[in-house]
Amino acid sequence: MTKRTMADALQKAAADPQPKAKTTPSRRGKRAWVIYLDPDTSRRLKAAAAMSDRSMQSLGIEAAELLIERYEIR
Repeated sequence: MTKRTMADALQKAAADPQPKAKTTPSRRGKRAWVIYLDPDTSRRLKAAAAMSDRSMQSLGIEAAELLIERYEIR
């Protein structure tokens, strides 16, 4: 058995590209948004989702729609 070198490992990595992750049908054509919340805001948002029996996704969409309406963006 021969010992692999760093050059061998790099050559193999370059030859074997990573397969693309499959996008789920519900996410096709949509854009991802990431926001960073302080711990208290995150906790309150999770509580609101739980109390309203809704997902964080659903609350985020509603928040975006309310902001668009508030600023009259068309």
